[in-house]
Amino acid sequence: MSFGTQLKEYRDEYLHISQKQMAEDLGVDGATMSRYESDIRGFPIDLVPRIKETYNIPDDVLLAMILDKPLKALRPLPNRTLDTTATYEKGFLAQYGSLIENEPLLKEFILQVDSLDHENRQLLLSGMLNLIQLFQNQSSK
Repeated sequence: MSFGTQLKEYRDEYLHISQKQMAEDLGVDGATMSRYESDIRGFPIDLVPRIKETYNIPDDVLLAMILDKPLKALRPLPNRTLDTTATYEKGFLAQYGSLIENEPLLKEFILQVDSLDHENRQLLLSGMLNLIQLFQNQSSK
């Protein structure tokens, strides 16, 4: 395994966030993130401190990832990772909570999304992300 593979495992099994979300959090392109995780592209060392800070990764876990040691061999990881996930979620709310509070249309959108079953919610959100991407592509021309 490599650091990218270890990071994918950490993202999937401990943070429970999508590859796209991690790419956005780290300010990299989604395709680039995919290449890092699949070892097509080497992981840049300058992103390591940003990952540690963004996800509050404990030093021993980060070191295990760098040294390619099995993450599951670290006994305290699951409990500490729950704390890491909670810290990440609090940071997300701190960063975007006021946006949600101050945008009535965003509040209404969230309420509408919440009323859908899981399958329809995923379809709607996927469609909205595609629409946003299309909008960004058009507005950048």
